[in-house]
Amino acid sequence: MVGAVKKTAGQRIRDLLVGKTERRLAMVILVTTMVPLAAALYLGTQMFRRASAVWYSPEIGAQLDRGVDVYKDYVKAIKDDLKHQTVAIAASPVLREAAKKGNVETMESELDAVFPNFTSLVELRILREPLIVPAPPYDLAELTAKTMAHRDRGRPVNATSEKSLSQLYPLTDDPDGPCVFATYAVSSKRLDELESAGDVVKRYHQIEASRSDVYQGYLNVFALLLGVTLVLTVPLGILLARGITRRINRLSAAINLVAEGDLTVRVPVTGSDELTDLARTFNRMIGEISHSRSRIEFLQRIGAWQDMAQRLAHEIKNPLTPIQLAVQECHRKYAGEDGKYRALLDTTLEIVEEEVGTLRRLVGSFSSFARLPHAELAEANLSDFLRDCENQLGHLEDPSLGEGATDAEPIPAQNVEIRWEVPTETIKVAIDRQMLRRVVVNLVRNAVQAIRDEATRGSRPDVSFGASSDVIGHVVVSASREDDGARIEVEDDGPGIAASMRGRIFDPYFTTKADGTGLGLAIVKKVVVEHGGEIQADRSTRLGGARFVLHLPGMKILAIAAAAREARELARQQGVETGVGA
Repeated sequence: MVGAVKKTAGQRIRDLLVGKTERRLAMVILVTTMVPLAAALYLGTQMFRRASAVWYSPEIGAQLDRGVDVYKDYVKAIKDDLKHQTVAIAASPVLREAAKKGNVETMESELDAVFPNFTSLVELRILREPLIVPAPPYDLAELTAKTMAHRDRGRPVNATSEKSLSQLYPLTDDPDGPCVFATYAVSSKRLDELESAGDVVKRYHQIEASRSDVYQGYLNVFALLLGVTLVLTVPLGILLARGITRRINRLSAAINLVAEGDLTVRVPVTGSDELTDLARTFNRMIGEISHSRSRIEFLQRIGAWQDMAQRLAHEIKNPLTPIQLAVQECHRKYAGEDGKYRALLDTTLEIVEEEVGTLRRLVGSFSSFARLPHAELAEANLSDFLRDCENQLGHLEDPSLGEGATDAEPIPAQNVEIRWEVPTETIKVAIDRQMLRRVVVNLVRNAVQAIRDEATRGSRPDVSFGASSDVIGHVVVSASREDDGARIEVEDDGPGIAASMRGRIFDPYFTTKADGTGLGLAIVKKVVVEHGGEIQADRSTRLGGARFVLHLPGMKILAIAAAAREARELARQQGVETGVGA
């Protein structure tokens, strides 16, 4: 494990010795084990001696037998009640007449009327003739074959809480004539208690017959347990205590390393107790601290770059207009006849105006980067957000390319297919829609430009992603849910990003483009970090080009964002009160 706590020779030697904590824990285990066992042995001896005269008396056995008889009477009363209900059903003159005549429609109608009056009914059948074996278990095939009419409550007997009891009663005076077959559901609690009570009473009488042997066996087991415990408690206590103290020492060593500034340290997660939860929580806490520190350092670096960009934009912007006006004035006021000098002035004016325009665009990029606002997060559905992006970007025409383009400018998509794989499910995230849209726009624009640049150089391979022949490349934007949030992927079939550059592409002013400023991906990462997320760049396994993966946290980031806004507001108010930043 990266950053795991390693043991020194001194620590290994100390592990072989019995420490104070281990001795104390071993003694505690010994005392807390032996005292109850010794007391139990003494009390058990006295209790067993008295139990012979108290527990196993004829009066207790008779009372237990009477208790079982009470349960049997209760069950018999239940069965008698069910029989009376069956007799009441069979007493219906309409049902008896319909059964004699074999009128199925009337029988079913009468069953519909009778069924709701008996709440414990599960199933009611009118049989053409009695069953061959009129006792459970009933033959289902025979029941089905002899059934003329049938109704049930719509659900079977619940095996966990109910038991079924069936009653058979004739509908006519003919013993071989039609009859009612009713199945009732009764609570299984009392029936189970009867069965359990019968078993208990049976075991009681068995134990009563051999109680002296039982008593002596218990006493021997207690004595043996006491002796074995005495022999094993001390070494076992030391072993158990050592396992606890060793893990505590590891955690203590890791805490000391963290106090020295090492956030790569991790504690091995072993076991399944509270110390395991503590180690796991410690590792997660250190990981979050390391991640938060990396985010803070990145935002601090971006803030410094923004300050520098603002100063550069100011310093570059101021002299541009005087330079351009001076050259234009020289060009306008020359009235001579020297053609070569006139051509020189024309060329100079053209170059100066072109370069001034380039510098103005660069200044605009710097200013936009310097004025990049903080993300204001709000709850949103990521699927709806991506559909909005698709609708907004899908109707735009092809412009000229450039990193300095703003969000309002269209995506350069001529001859490049942009495919949106938006999930239909709702994915709740906390985002700043405008800022995150800028991220998606920037990533798609970069992918399209990389494909077009590769095609311009003549190094594009044959396109085989299922599009027409005039499509030179593909960009796919997709999203999915994660355990702790969501992810957005933007991948293409362009030239990709070299592995050696993936660690630097998010740094401000790092670019591989001849006319790039290196600010686009820096802005992307700043926005993602302010969303509490992460972004990685790697190679797309599906398309073979570049792939950017954005991990966005769930709704818990809203509380963190609210705290950050409060901190910024407090800092702003304090700055105003003290005159800082005025």
